[in-house]
Amino acid sequence: MKSDPRPVTALILAGARSGRDPVATATGVSIKVLANVGGVPMVERVLNTLELSSLVTQRVLCGPSWAVVEEQPVLHDLVEKNMIRWVVPQQGPSLSVKRFIEQSPQDLPLLVTTADHALLTVEMVEYFLQKASQAQVDVAVALVPYALVANAYPESKRTVIRFKGGGYCGCNLFLLATSKAERLVDFWAQVERERKRPIRLIRRLGWRMLLRYMLGNLTLADALAELSQRMGLSIQEVILPFPEAAVDVDTVEDLALVEQIVAKR
Repeated sequence: MKSDPRPVTALILAGARSGRDPVATATGVSIKVLANVGGVPMVERVLNTLELSSLVTQRVLCGPSWAVVEEQPVLHDLVEKNMIRWVVPQQGPSLSVKRFIEQSPQDLPLLVTTADHALLTVEMVEYFLQKASQAQVDVAVALVPYALVANAYPESKRTVIRFKGGGYCGCNLFLLATSKAERLVDFWAQVERERKRPIRLIRRLGWRMLLRYMLGNLTLADALAELSQRMGLSIQEVILPFPEAAVDVDTVEDLALVEQIVAKR
């Protein structure tokens, strides 16, 4: 039976990274998410996209600091008019999500994305939520096949986790559907510093899994099944057909590419 997606709360992670951010420095803004894409700050682009989705009931902005929000007329106005909620960011994305779930468990199911996802569209959001709803799991993770990204944007350097049958890129889109999802958030906090080191991440699942990964025998389905078993919850991937979903803005080169894509839309 096909399941219609439940309306969700969207949590947009907009905290500043520690140290100098190359995108912020290059664009002359205080934090990266304020950098313009197509003449609009990235964070505002994400908020606008989520506002247009019929599946998103409320938007919660986690970060930037309140001092920064007060300096941004659009963000400050949205908060003051209760069109969005603002919450204090923690030290890192996983801790921000963990704190929000602890303080607002009633806001599950929770769609989590990032404020530097400047290419996010309503179509991406609703495709992901529709497929995740059909899976009926505790956690859904959006991925794009690396081959799709490389074919569309060969100049883009993305982080790739390679499994048997092909590699995948993350999309900064997660659905935390039930309270069990907090177990995965705890695991996320443990490995957050190692997110760009896939082998170290797999090692936390056990040496057998690591060996299979290194030999190229580990499939995505096997990895998620093992993680689900260890966490005591169900995790499902949702494969998106949109290469742009895997292109966020981590570098100045990413920003230039995103500007080109937006200009062609």
